[in-house]
Amino acid sequence: MHRAIKVRIYPNKTQAKKLSQVMGCCRWWYNYALNLCIDTYKATGKALKQVALNKYLPKLKKE
Repeated sequence: MHRAIKVRIYPNKTQAKKLSQVMGCCRWWYNYALNLCIDTYKATGKALKQVALNKYLPKLKKE
């Protein structure tokens, strides 16, 4: 059996802006990492692991 909990939040304008920014960054990173995984798999036939993906983050945070 699976259970789920739904939570509603009611952010103010400042919090909503910050939340939108954070979610945008997460969405961008997910798509970037997905493209890296797809390109690597096509080139080598092997998937990237989480550790390999995490190595890209410090470089991207500086940008």
